[in-house]
Amino acid sequence: ELRVYMNHLNGSRIHLAEDRVFYYRDSVYSNYSRDCFLQAVAFQREVINNIIPTVKPDLIHCNDWMTGLIPAARRLGIPCLCTVHNIHTQKATLEVIEDRGIDAAPFWSNLYYSRPPLNYEESRSSNQVDLLASAIFASHYINTVSPTFLQEVVSGMYSFVPEGIRSEMAGKFHAGCAAGILNSPDADYNPE
Repeated sequence: ELRVYMNHLNGSRIHLAEDRVFYYRDSVYSNYSRDCFLQAVAFQREVINNIIPTVKPDLIHCNDWMTGLIPAARRLGIPCLCTVHNIHTQKATLEVIEDRGIDAAPFWSNLYYSRPPLNYEESRSSNQVDLLASAIFASHYINTVSPTFLQEVVSGMYSFVPEGIRSEMAGKFHAGCAAGILNSPDADYNPE
């Protein structure tokens, strides 16, 4: 598939996140949350450390917890949009994140923690970062996959939505920085 894309696009427009964790996979997602976490952190490490500095994009578009560190780590004031597809999240300490190759010290204060952090040193090994709440918190704007989903989360309709995610989505909504959009165009939409 990569060869097909490379034949149609200039090579400078394709940027791959490369890590051994991606090489021998039969599917994009794993049934094991540890595997998904390791894949997500490897992808974010490559985006934060290599792709963003190389590409210098005008806008960054992230999706769900798997890209939750990127809005906090964006450099040079690049605006970030985060699409929230669901309320699933993962948590990890700064220590675990940094052991996977992401220097979180420069952006630790842009992350959402299990409890309010006193400082970087105090939080590094004992205060878990919520990756989805961090993505919502640090993004300039968020959207959800439907207007109904956004309203349901913001209004607190479901008790299973973690409070950090609900409160951050509500904050973006009340600040005018959130919208619910349909996940696909209407069936009668003709792109021509």
